[in-house]
Amino acid sequence: MTVATTRDEVLTILLTKPTQPVAGSLLAQRLGVSRESIWKAVQALRKAGHPIVGGPRGYCYQGAPRLAAPVISRACQTFAGQVTVLATTPSTQDLARAALNRLPLTPQAWLAEEQTAAYGRRGRAFYSPQQTGLYFSLVLPLAAPLRHPGLLTTGVAAAVSQVLGRFYPTANFQLKWVNDVYCRGKKVAGILTEAAIDLETQAPQAVAIGCGINLTTADFPGALATKAGGLGRAVDRNRLAAALLDAITARAADYQTGAFLPAYRARSLVLGRPVILRTAHGEVCGQAVAIDDQGGLVVRTAAGGERTFVSGEVVKVNLADQN
Repeated sequence: MTVATTRDEVLTILLTKPTQPVAGSLLAQRLGVSRESIWKAVQALRKAGHPIVGGPRGYCYQGAPRLAAPVISRACQTFAGQVTVLATTPSTQDLARAALNRLPLTPQAWLAEEQTAAYGRRGRAFYSPQQTGLYFSLVLPLAAPLRHPGLLTTGVAAAVSQVLGRFYPTANFQLKWVNDVYCRGKKVAGILTEAAIDLETQAPQAVAIGCGINLTTADFPGALATKAGGLGRAVDRNRLAAALLDAITARAADYQTGAFLPAYRARSLVLGRPVILRTAHGEVCGQAVAIDDQGGLVVRTAAGGERTFVSGEVVKVNLADQN
């Protein structure tokens, strides 16, 4: 057994008892290696940024400031796919999109400490500096062809905001249609959903979902400084990542029920407000009056009629009274 494999096994065991020390002799016995191999594995984990303390009773894991695939995988309850963590990458969404073209499709997730060419809707750059955010993409095969894309995109946004609410219980998270997450009037998270199409049926069979969250990011470049914000307080990013992977996986399985729509509407940043909606056919001005049962945005236009949009982007909404 190599030191690398021993390292992962030691980490997994310590994660099962995060507040209880585990004796080195017990680790050696369970893994069938020497005490020296255990010591080397612990040293390698410490060097990789895992805070493991040692004492007379053994080794104890204290939490991880860095993203670690074994930690995330161990914490996941619903997502059972492969987890890959990268120090830096141009874009986790590029990795997910590439995976959509490989068969067989299996659940997979990619997370990065830093992205150098991340993007969101319409290819806009997403600022992703080192270790201040959570940047990830996952691929999920769909149990049935995607029939209502609007329900999936709004559903994922609702799931992400609900998880963030558990980790930041005093924050007021709101959703700008379709799937941007806001807090205190600034965008703190962006979500991108892309589908793989079956060439025979022309129906989407799998999705690649990307998510970028500003956690402790404070300094944004240029015009982003007035639009984007961070959540300020550091949290355990590994456990947050696992919770998000679980929630998105569960939502991909039940999005067609629309059961989440009341929660989505309650968090809506646009309902009842004048908006400018950018679509493939131009801009539409009016008042956002409803989110329909397929996740579409209903806008009452200046002419007095109501139109429903299943795609597009709200590019302007009055946030003056948001706190």
